Amino acid sequence: MSPVFSFLCARPGRVLRRAVALTLALAAVQSAAWAAPRWDAPAEVSQGRAFVVRATDTQPFTASVVWRDKTISLAVTEHADGWEGRVMLAVPIDAKGSLNLTLKDSEGARTVKVEALSVPWHEDRLTVAPQYVTPPAEVQARIKRDGEHNARVLASMRPEAEWTLPLYRPVKGSISGPFGGRRVFNGQPRAPHKGTDMRGPTGTPAHAVAAGTVVLAEPQYYSGNVVMVDHGQGVISMYAHLSAFDVKVGDRVERGQIVGKVGATGRVTGPHLHLGLMVQGVAVDAMPLYAEPLRVVGGPTPEDKIARPAPQNKAAAPGPAGTKS
Repeated sequence: MSPVFSFLCARPGRVLRRAVALTLALAAVQSAAWAAPRWDAPAEVSQGRAFVVRATDTQPFTASVVWRDKTISLAVTEHADGWEGRVMLAVPIDAKGSLNLTLKDSEGARTVKVEALSVPWHEDRLTVAPQYVTPPAEVQARIKRDGEHNARVLASMRPEAEWTLPLYRPVKGSISGPFGGRRVFNGQPRAPHKGTDMRGPTGTPAHAVAAGTVVLAEPQYYSGNVVMVDHGQGVISMYAHLSAFDVKVGDRVERGQIVGKVGATGRVTGPHLHLGLMVQGVAVDAMPLYAEPLRVVGGPTPEDKIARPAPQNKAAAPGPAGTKS
């Protein structure tokens, strides 16, 4: 009889107890490793606003969401009290009703509802020179190229999340053109304003709202000298009508770093910064993202209302903020 077999025969109860204890310990470890994280997502979000979905756990985990037919992985990082995953999402400016948000983790997938709340968007009716309504035929090819290039840039999505909240305000100027404003030029309705116009004289430094990588820096017909910075997870900021570039494609920038100077290039009539913020290709209002906690419900910010009342049937020459941003 071998010593091992003799030991097992002599102490079967002790071996059994140890085996049971080991099995229970392994089960506990596996249960902890595969336990689903705790999710946090808003039930209501206004049109044109970004929101953040978070998941937390005491152990490392992987998770993702499905939003508007896109699957996006959460960026998971370690904190003092555990692990947190986050992703920024967006409700389109024209969204209505309930939208499906699917949460995926180790226990499977479940879908919750996010209600898109309507916003009473501001409207401007302006009388302007004809060239500000219909671009001349000779620039149509350039406009098409600009649009195609922008679409390719905005379609990219790096899994890393370099954005942090609150965002850094790019210039200190007040708001001359709020996000979402409906513009009617010479009686012709135009697309909603999918950015925020911020006042500033030519040469004013324009700062990056968050850390990221420069993915576009070039002159375009509508936007003039424009810079785009990729902040990861499909979050991209845009700085338009610049008088000068301070970065080039491929440059790494930090939150608050100067990317260019305010100007009046492109199809505008006066100097200002047009700030755009896109989340998975959807334009959102950047104003609520300058403060914590993040406000996901509401219309134009109080600053917008003070800086730009909502007149109707306005007939005047284009003001310093420009007619197209």
